[in-house]
Amino acid sequence: MSARNSVPSGAHPDQVRLVRNDWSPLQPGKLGEWQPTRSVSVVIPAYNCQETLNLTLASLSHQTYPDHLLEVIVADDGSEPPIELPKIRPANCRIVRVPEHSTGWGRSNALHVGASNSDGEILHWLDADMVVFPDHIEAQVRWQHVSEEAVTLGYKRFVAGNFPTPEEVAERCAAGTIDKLYRIQDTEPHDYVEKLINETDQLRGGDHLNFRAHVGATAALTRSLYLAAGGLDTELRLGEDTEFGYRLTQQGAVFIPEPQAGSWHMGATHMQTKGDALRRYNHPYLAERMPHPRYLRPAANRSWAVPLITAVVPAEGSFELVRTCVDRLLAGDQTDLRVMLVADWDAVDDNRRSILADPLLDRRLLLVTYRSDPRVELVREAPATAFPSPFLLNVPSHLGVDVNTVRRLVQVADEWQAGLVRLLPGGAKSPAEALALWRTSALSRARRVGRPEEPLDKVVAEVAGERWVSGEEFGVVDLSLLTPASLVSPRPRLVHPAGKRARRASLGDVETIPVGGVRSLANATRFVARQAAIGVARKVRRRVSRPTPPPSA
Repeated sequence: MSARNSVPSGAHPDQVRLVRNDWSPLQPGKLGEWQPTRSVSVVIPAYNCQETLNLTLASLSHQTYPDHLLEVIVADDGSEPPIELPKIRPANCRIVRVPEHSTGWGRSNALHVGASNSDGEILHWLDADMVVFPDHIEAQVRWQHVSEEAVTLGYKRFVAGNFPTPEEVAERCAAGTIDKLYRIQDTEPHDYVEKLINETDQLRGGDHLNFRAHVGATAALTRSLYLAAGGLDTELRLGEDTEFGYRLTQQGAVFIPEPQAGSWHMGATHMQTKGDALRRYNHPYLAERMPHPRYLRPAANRSWAVPLITAVVPAEGSFELVRTCVDRLLAGDQTDLRVMLVADWDAVDDNRRSILADPLLDRRLLLVTYRSDPRVELVREAPATAFPSPFLLNVPSHLGVDVNTVRRLVQVADEWQAGLVRLLPGGAKSPAEALALWRTSALSRARRVGRPEEPLDKVVAEVAGERWVSGEEFGVVDLSLLTPASLVSPRPRLVHPAGKRARRASLGDVETIPVGGVRSLANATRFVARQAAIGVARKVRRRVSRPTPPPSA
């Protein structure tokens, strides 16, 4: 099974097992009819924005969330003059001076400093140019009361001008009329975010790209999820919300739009006024860190900080067998891949030895072969997760992939949004002999919600689904059946030739087996045998249909 066989003991099995991003089973309390119990820290990054910050704090002074569970942290990112707390502000409000805690700067760094100096179990981001409605905080954080995985997204309308005074904001919030401050027709929605939400049944029917809705201004999540995802990338100056949303996805987050968390955004966003320049700036920074969306990385044969796939190969077997397995992976047409080769490399020392009779000779030859390859990492233990890579690929060292096997496995995973795709080669007798592609987001969630010692693949199948495919159809060979002379590395691939292999690139006629939980291996074995028989029949038909050459003169 690999990817570590069972759920860790630190899991939270009492959580509802959500399937992909379908948050429908969650039942949060109704606004005004439930009892909050978790503390919340609202973190506001601020830089030279005293005027609009005053409006934000005035709106926060009349929230329906209990004062004793709510604190507001203003992270002053080196403003000149320094930010001051206005007269109208929430009961528990304080300023954290970012330069006193960090040499960095920018929104991401300020948010991280504010979060690190706050106390709440739930973190709520809010920009310093927002006027939020009284139940804005309550509407979002009620979801974190029923799920550790919930990342809620508030709604906003963009206001062109004619900003109110803090006093007017406070009065309207107290009277419950802040939502009438502007006419809807005079404001603008967050177009592309709402379009994504509306086209995916409120993200419930969305895919692994749901994180694109996680952009700025207002969102909430648990502190535990924030830390599990590694926190905000403080080196990013722009696009940090999208990149962090990507990593939240890999941690199994569930994105929930909350239309009852309404607000006014004072002024247009930079994306609305400087969209082309922002996209030009963000593209290389996000491409380095995010394999998704795939259009970020149009160039092949380049290495990135975060690969699309982390392939794990145990260094078990002869030097020639393992080398052939690894080199076939590296030579595939899915080049956005990194290989982890697993063995006790520390045992390979330089003490005097009989060179050719060295009991660790095969391991030594592998070490010398790959220690300088930037796409291969020599590790002592197989990782439990590929985070932040979106896919973990377990490859037994006796299996050799075809040029397009890995790419097509990812296509299957994305077509079905499967958490696990297993490829069973002919003659395999157990799932341990299968090649397995695990989706990182499904693995992360399974580890969080599974019961101790529960089979990990069973939980992954429940939260994201599983598919079986045939090794015959995907061109995988059992290297252990080849002669030693046949265990050679693929030749360099310059152009993918047309013909039989190119025809394999299509998934249109490839059959897969859906698995909603743990199924018997017998079904998968029969499936593989059937596919092998079909492959033989095709070869026979092609041979029979081939015209007979005329007799020689």
